[in-house]
Amino acid sequence: MPQADIHFEVVGSAGKILLDRPKALNALSHDMIRAFTSQLKQWRDDPAITHVVIASSAPRAFCAGGDIRFAREVILAGQYAKADQFFRDEYLGDLAVAEFGKPVIALADGVVMGGGAGLACHATHVVVTENTRFAMPESSIGLFPDAGASLFFGRCPRPVARLLGMIGHVINGADCLLLGLASAMVPSDDIAALQEALLRVDASGVDASTFDALISDYSADSGAPSLAAHRPRIDHIFADGLSPEAIRDRAADMARLYPDDKFVGAVAAALSERCPMSIKVFCRMMDVARDFTQPAEALALEFQLAMRMIRRDDFVEGIRAVVVDKDQSPKWQPDRLEAIDAAMVDAVFDGAGLPPLR
Repeated sequence: MPQADIHFEVVGSAGKILLDRPKALNALSHDMIRAFTSQLKQWRDDPAITHVVIASSAPRAFCAGGDIRFAREVILAGQYAKADQFFRDEYLGDLAVAEFGKPVIALADGVVMGGGAGLACHATHVVVTENTRFAMPESSIGLFPDAGASLFFGRCPRPVARLLGMIGHVINGADCLLLGLASAMVPSDDIAALQEALLRVDASGVDASTFDALISDYSADSGAPSLAAHRPRIDHIFADGLSPEAIRDRAADMARLYPDDKFVGAVAAALSERCPMSIKVFCRMMDVARDFTQPAEALALEFQLAMRMIRRDDFVEGIRAVVVDKDQSPKWQPDRLEAIDAAMVDAVFDGAGLPPLR
Protein backbone atom coordinates (compact mmCIF):
# COMPACT_ATOMS: atom_id res chain seq x y z
CA MET A 1 0.00 0.00 0.00
CA PRO A 2 1.44 3.43 -0.92
CA GLN A 3 2.56 5.55 2.03
CA ALA A 4 2.16 9.32 2.07
CA ASP A 5 5.43 9.80 3.99
CA ILE A 6 7.75 7.71 1.83
CA HIS A 7 7.92 7.42 -1.95
CA PHE A 8 9.53 4.92 -4.29
CA GLU A 9 10.46 5.43 -7.91
CA VAL A 10 12.51 3.63 -10.51
CA VAL A 11 14.60 5.92 -12.72
CA GLY A 12 16.47 3.94 -15.35
CA SER A 13 18.22 1.24 -13.37
CA ALA A 14 18.14 3.17 -10.10
CA GLY A 15 15.71 2.80 -7.23
CA LYS A 16 14.90 6.07 -5.47
CA ILE A 17 13.60 6.23 -1.90
CA LEU A 18 12.35 9.65 -0.81
CA LEU A 19 11.64 10.26 2.87
CA ASP A 20 8.81 12.79 2.95
CA ARG A 21 7.66 13.54 6.48
CA PRO A 22 9.24 16.99 6.87
CA LYS A 23 7.20 18.24 9.84
CA ALA A 24 8.51 15.30 11.87
CA LEU A 25 12.04 15.63 10.42
CA ASN A 26 11.36 12.37 8.57
CA ALA A 27 10.99 10.36 11.78
CA LEU A 28 10.25 6.83 10.62
CA SER A 29 6.73 5.62 11.35
CA HIS A 30 6.09 1.88 11.53
CA ASP A 31 4.32 2.01 8.15
CA MET A 32 7.28 3.84 6.59
CA ILE A 33 9.72 1.26 7.94
CA ARG A 34 7.68 -1.66 6.66
CA ALA A 35 7.23 -0.10 3.23
CA PHE A 36 10.94 0.73 3.06
CA THR A 37 12.06 -2.80 3.85
CA SER A 38 9.53 -4.42 1.54
CA GLN A 39 10.57 -2.24 -1.39
CA LEU A 40 14.26 -2.75 -0.77
CA LYS A 41 13.83 -6.52 -0.77
CA GLN A 42 11.99 -6.32 -4.09
CA TRP A 43 14.77 -4.25 -5.63
CA ARG A 44 17.43 -6.53 -4.15
CA ASP A 45 15.99 -9.42 -6.17
CA ASP A 46 15.40 -7.37 -9.32
CA PRO A 47 18.38 -7.62 -11.71
CA ALA A 48 17.18 -4.49 -13.50
CA ILE A 49 17.94 -2.41 -10.39
CA THR A 50 21.65 -1.67 -10.07
CA HIS A 51 21.66 0.77 -7.14
CA VAL A 52 19.47 2.70 -4.73
CA VAL A 53 19.50 6.35 -3.67
CA ILE A 54 17.95 7.36 -0.32
CA ALA A 55 17.15 11.05 0.04
CA SER A 56 14.93 13.52 1.86
CA SER A 57 12.25 15.75 0.40
CA ALA A 58 13.62 18.71 2.39
CA PRO A 59 17.20 19.74 3.26
CA ARG A 60 16.47 20.36 6.94
CA ALA A 61 16.65 16.66 7.79
CA PHE A 62 17.64 13.36 6.27
CA CYS A 63 15.99 11.47 9.14
CA ALA A 64 15.66 12.22 12.85
CA GLY A 65 15.17 8.56 13.81
CA GLY A 66 12.30 6.26 14.63
CA ASP A 67 8.86 7.42 15.73
CA ILE A 68 9.45 7.18 19.48
CA ARG A 69 6.11 8.85 20.25
CA PHE A 70 4.41 5.82 18.76
CA ALA A 71 6.60 3.45 20.77
CA ARG A 72 5.72 5.29 23.97
CA GLU A 73 2.00 5.29 23.21
CA VAL A 74 1.77 1.54 22.64
CA ILE A 75 3.84 0.84 25.74
CA LEU A 76 1.60 3.04 27.88
CA ALA A 77 -1.32 1.05 26.48
CA GLY A 78 0.40 -2.15 27.62
CA GLN A 79 0.98 -3.29 24.04
CA TYR A 80 4.60 -4.30 24.38
CA ALA A 81 4.33 -6.73 21.47
CA LYS A 82 3.67 -3.77 19.16
CA ALA A 83 6.68 -1.92 20.53
CA ASP A 84 8.86 -5.01 20.10
CA GLN A 85 7.68 -5.36 16.51
CA PHE A 86 8.39 -1.69 15.82
CA PHE A 87 12.01 -2.08 16.92
CA ARG A 88 12.34 -5.43 15.15
CA ASP A 89 11.12 -3.93 11.89
CA GLU A 90 13.37 -0.88 12.25
CA TYR A 91 16.45 -3.05 12.71
CA LEU A 92 15.41 -5.37 9.88
CA GLY A 93 15.21 -2.26 7.70
CA ASP A 94 18.79 -1.39 8.65
CA LEU A 95 19.79 -4.96 7.89
CA ALA A 96 18.08 -4.78 4.50
CA VAL A 97 20.31 -1.82 3.63
CA ALA A 98 23.45 -3.52 4.93
CA GLU A 99 22.72 -6.76 3.06
CA PHE A 100 21.34 -5.23 -0.13
CA GLY A 101 24.33 -6.43 -2.14
CA LYS A 102 24.30 -3.46 -4.50
CA PRO A 103 25.40 0.16 -4.00
CA VAL A 104 23.14 2.16 -1.69
CA ILE A 105 23.81 5.90 -1.53
CA ALA A 106 22.42 7.89 1.41
CA LEU A 107 22.26 11.66 0.85
CA ALA A 108 22.53 12.61 4.51
CA ASP A 109 21.87 16.35 4.46
CA GLY A 110 20.62 18.13 7.61
CA VAL A 111 19.61 16.23 10.73
CA VAL A 112 20.91 12.63 10.81
CA MET A 113 20.08 11.21 14.21
CA GLY A 114 19.10 8.00 15.97
CA GLY A 115 17.53 5.54 13.57
CA GLY A 116 18.29 7.97 10.74
CA ALA A 117 21.99 7.71 11.52
CA GLY A 118 21.63 3.94 11.53
CA LEU A 119 19.87 3.99 8.17
CA ALA A 120 22.65 6.07 6.63
CA CYS A 121 25.58 4.24 8.19
CA HIS A 122 24.55 0.90 6.70
CA ALA A 123 24.67 2.32 3.16
CA THR A 124 27.71 1.72 0.96
CA HIS A 125 28.05 5.47 0.34
CA VAL A 126 27.14 8.16 2.88
CA VAL A 127 27.20 11.71 1.53
CA VAL A 128 27.16 14.49 4.12
CA THR A 129 27.01 18.27 3.74
CA GLU A 130 28.03 21.37 5.66
CA ASN A 131 24.55 21.23 7.23
CA THR A 132 24.76 17.64 8.47
CA ARG A 133 24.15 17.28 12.19
CA PHE A 134 24.84 13.71 13.25
CA ALA A 135 24.03 12.27 16.67
CA MET A 136 22.82 9.24 18.57
CA PRO A 137 20.97 10.95 21.46
CA GLU A 138 19.19 7.92 22.92
CA SER A 139 20.68 8.35 26.41
CA SER A 140 18.41 11.39 26.77
CA ILE A 141 15.30 9.19 26.41
CA GLY A 142 16.28 6.20 28.52
CA LEU A 143 17.31 4.01 25.59
CA PHE A 144 20.83 3.49 24.15
CA PRO A 145 22.50 4.16 20.78
CA ASP A 146 21.09 1.44 18.55
CA ALA A 147 20.36 0.77 14.85
CA GLY A 148 23.86 -0.67 14.47
CA ALA A 149 25.73 1.83 16.66
CA SER A 150 27.56 -0.97 18.45
CA LEU A 151 29.25 -1.62 15.09
CA PHE A 152 29.73 1.82 13.55
CA PHE A 153 30.74 3.51 16.82
CA GLY A 154 33.08 0.58 17.35
CA ARG A 155 35.09 1.82 14.36
CA CYS A 156 35.67 5.19 16.03
CA PRO A 157 38.44 5.92 18.56
CA ARG A 158 37.07 4.64 21.85
CA PRO A 159 37.07 8.02 23.68
CA VAL A 160 35.16 9.60 20.79
CA ALA A 161 32.70 6.71 20.66
CA ARG A 162 32.04 7.19 24.37
CA LEU A 163 31.46 10.92 23.90
CA LEU A 164 28.99 10.25 21.09
CA GLY A 165 27.18 7.39 22.80
CA MET A 166 27.11 8.38 26.46
CA ILE A 167 25.77 11.91 25.93
CA GLY A 168 24.62 12.05 22.29
CA HIS A 169 27.10 14.77 21.34
CA VAL A 170 26.25 16.32 17.95
CA ILE A 171 28.95 16.35 15.28
CA ASN A 172 29.19 17.89 11.83
CA GLY A 173 29.78 16.45 8.38
CA ALA A 174 33.54 16.95 8.57
CA ASP A 175 33.59 14.92 11.80
CA CYS A 176 31.65 12.15 10.09
CA LEU A 177 34.30 12.00 7.36
CA LEU A 178 37.12 12.01 9.90
CA LEU A 179 35.53 9.16 11.87
CA GLY A 180 34.65 7.04 8.84
CA LEU A 181 30.92 7.59 9.32
CA ALA A 182 30.63 9.19 5.88
CA SER A 183 32.15 8.74 2.44
CA ALA A 184 32.15 12.26 1.02
CA MET A 185 31.21 15.88 1.62
CA VAL A 186 29.06 17.62 -0.98
CA PRO A 187 27.68 21.18 -0.61
CA SER A 188 24.03 21.15 0.37
CA ASP A 189 23.17 23.30 -2.65
CA ASP A 190 24.56 20.55 -4.92
CA ILE A 191 22.73 17.61 -3.38
CA ALA A 192 19.80 17.86 -5.81
CA ALA A 193 22.15 17.85 -8.78
CA LEU A 194 24.09 14.91 -7.37
CA GLN A 195 20.86 13.02 -6.77
CA GLU A 196 19.82 13.54 -10.37
CA ALA A 197 23.23 12.40 -11.63
CA LEU A 198 23.11 9.28 -9.46
CA LEU A 199 19.69 8.39 -10.80
CA ARG A 200 20.89 8.76 -14.39
CA VAL A 201 23.93 6.51 -14.09
CA ASP A 202 24.27 4.17 -17.07
CA ALA A 203 23.37 0.64 -15.95
CA SER A 204 26.17 -0.97 -17.94
CA GLY A 205 29.28 -1.80 -15.93
CA VAL A 206 28.02 -0.26 -12.71
CA ASP A 207 29.96 -1.01 -9.52
CA ALA A 208 30.92 0.82 -6.33
CA SER A 209 33.78 2.66 -8.03
CA THR A 210 31.29 4.19 -10.48
CA PHE A 211 29.62 6.01 -7.62
CA ASP A 212 32.89 6.90 -5.92
CA ALA A 213 33.96 8.73 -9.07
CA LEU A 214 30.61 10.43 -9.63
CA ILE A 215 30.29 11.63 -6.05
CA SER A 216 33.89 12.87 -6.21
CA ASP A 217 32.87 15.20 -9.05
CA TYR A 218 30.53 17.00 -6.65
CA SER A 219 32.71 16.81 -3.54
CA ALA A 220 34.09 19.86 -1.78
CA ASP A 221 36.48 20.62 1.05
CA SER A 222 34.85 19.37 4.24
CA GLY A 223 36.15 22.19 6.39
CA ALA A 224 37.29 21.77 9.96
CA PRO A 225 35.96 18.90 12.07
CA SER A 226 34.25 20.27 15.17
CA LEU A 227 35.94 17.61 17.30
CA ALA A 228 39.49 18.48 16.30
CA ALA A 229 40.02 21.27 18.81
CA HIS A 230 38.50 19.18 21.61
CA ARG A 231 40.34 15.88 21.11
CA PRO A 232 42.81 16.33 23.99
CA ARG A 233 39.90 16.93 26.39
CA ILE A 234 37.86 14.09 24.90
CA ASP A 235 40.77 11.66 25.16
CA HIS A 236 41.33 12.65 28.78
CA ILE A 237 37.71 12.57 29.96
CA PHE A 238 36.61 9.47 28.07
CA ALA A 239 39.83 7.47 28.28
CA ASP A 240 39.40 3.77 27.64
CA GLY A 241 39.39 1.74 30.84
CA LEU A 242 37.60 4.35 32.95
CA SER A 243 34.26 3.50 34.51
CA PRO A 244 31.23 5.66 33.70
CA GLU A 245 31.46 7.11 37.21
CA ALA A 246 35.12 7.99 36.72
CA ILE A 247 34.34 9.61 33.37
CA ARG A 248 31.60 11.71 34.95
CA ASP A 249 33.88 12.76 37.80
CA ARG A 250 36.78 13.56 35.49
CA ALA A 251 34.51 15.81 33.40
CA ALA A 252 33.20 17.55 36.53
CA ASP A 253 36.75 18.13 37.78
CA MET A 254 37.79 19.63 34.45
CA ALA A 255 34.71 21.85 34.39
CA ARG A 256 35.68 23.24 37.81
CA LEU A 257 39.27 23.80 36.73
CA TYR A 258 38.31 25.43 33.45
CA PRO A 259 35.01 27.24 34.07
CA ASP A 260 35.27 29.17 30.79
CA ASP A 261 35.60 26.03 28.66
CA LYS A 262 32.11 25.69 27.19
CA PHE A 263 32.78 22.29 25.66
CA VAL A 264 33.92 20.74 28.93
CA GLY A 265 31.06 22.40 30.78
CA ALA A 266 28.52 21.00 28.34
CA VAL A 267 30.02 17.50 28.58
CA ALA A 268 30.01 17.59 32.39
CA ALA A 269 26.41 18.79 32.47
CA ALA A 270 25.27 16.13 30.02
CA LEU A 271 26.96 13.33 31.94
CA SER A 272 25.05 14.39 35.05
CA GLU A 273 21.72 14.66 33.20
CA ARG A 274 21.53 11.66 30.85
CA CYS A 275 19.87 8.42 31.89
CA PRO A 276 22.30 6.53 34.15
CA MET A 277 21.14 3.09 33.00
CA SER A 278 21.47 4.14 29.35
CA ILE A 279 25.05 5.23 29.98
CA LYS A 280 25.98 1.97 31.69
CA VAL A 281 24.26 -0.19 29.07
CA PHE A 282 26.00 1.68 26.25
CA CYS A 283 29.42 1.25 27.85
CA ARG A 284 28.82 -2.46 28.39
CA MET A 285 27.47 -2.84 24.85
CA MET A 286 30.63 -1.35 23.36
CA ASP A 287 32.72 -3.83 25.34
CA VAL A 288 30.57 -6.78 24.29
CA ALA A 289 30.63 -5.67 20.64
CA ARG A 290 34.34 -4.85 20.51
CA ASP A 291 35.05 -7.64 18.01
CA PHE A 292 31.86 -7.32 15.95
CA THR A 293 32.38 -7.06 12.20
CA GLN A 294 28.90 -7.69 10.79
CA PRO A 295 25.71 -5.59 11.01
CA ALA A 296 23.64 -8.71 11.70
CA GLU A 297 25.42 -9.48 14.98
CA ALA A 298 25.27 -5.85 16.11
CA LEU A 299 21.57 -5.50 15.36
CA ALA A 300 20.75 -8.86 16.96
CA LEU A 301 22.38 -7.73 20.21
CA GLU A 302 20.70 -4.33 20.08
CA PHE A 303 17.27 -5.85 19.52
CA GLN A 304 17.74 -7.96 22.65
CA LEU A 305 18.80 -4.87 24.62
CA ALA A 306 15.92 -2.80 23.24
CA MET A 307 13.34 -5.33 24.39
CA ARG A 308 14.74 -5.04 27.92
CA MET A 309 15.23 -1.27 27.94
CA ILE A 310 11.79 -0.27 26.64
CA ARG A 311 10.22 -2.16 29.54
CA ARG A 312 11.94 0.11 32.02
CA ASP A 313 10.15 3.23 33.25
CA ASP A 314 13.05 5.37 32.03
CA PHE A 315 12.04 4.92 28.40
CA VAL A 316 8.53 6.34 28.59
CA GLU A 317 9.71 8.97 31.09
CA GLY A 318 12.55 10.11 28.85
CA ILE A 319 10.29 10.49 25.83
CA ARG A 320 7.78 12.37 27.97
CA ALA A 321 10.42 14.84 29.14
CA VAL A 322 12.11 15.38 25.79
CA VAL A 323 9.38 14.94 23.18
CA VAL A 324 5.93 15.12 24.78
CA ASP A 325 5.99 17.64 27.64
CA LYS A 326 9.41 19.01 26.63
CA ASP A 327 10.25 20.03 30.19
CA GLN A 328 13.71 18.43 29.80
CA SER A 329 13.47 17.19 33.38
CA PRO A 330 13.19 13.41 33.34
CA LYS A 331 13.06 11.52 36.62
CA TRP A 332 15.38 8.58 36.12
CA GLN A 333 15.12 5.37 38.12
CA PRO A 334 17.81 4.95 39.46
CA ASP A 335 18.94 8.53 39.18
CA ARG A 336 22.66 8.00 39.85
CA LEU A 337 25.30 5.82 38.22
CA GLU A 338 26.40 4.51 41.64
CA ALA A 339 22.95 3.06 42.22
CA ILE A 340 23.31 0.72 39.24
CA ASP A 341 25.33 -2.38 40.03
CA ALA A 342 26.71 -5.00 37.66
CA ALA A 343 23.78 -7.36 38.29
CA MET A 344 21.30 -4.73 37.08
CA VAL A 345 23.24 -4.29 33.85
CA ASP A 346 23.61 -8.07 33.54
CA ALA A 347 19.82 -8.34 33.59
CA VAL A 348 19.55 -6.07 30.54
CA PHE A 349 22.04 -8.27 28.69
CA ASP A 350 20.28 -11.50 29.66
CA GLY A 351 18.77 -12.81 26.44
CA ALA A 352 16.99 -15.73 28.06
CA GLY A 353 13.44 -16.09 26.82
CA LEU A 354 13.73 -13.33 24.22
CA PRO A 355 13.02 -13.99 20.54
CA PRO A 356 15.83 -13.48 18.01
CA LEU A 357 15.85 -10.58 15.57
CA ARG A 358 15.23 -12.97 12.68
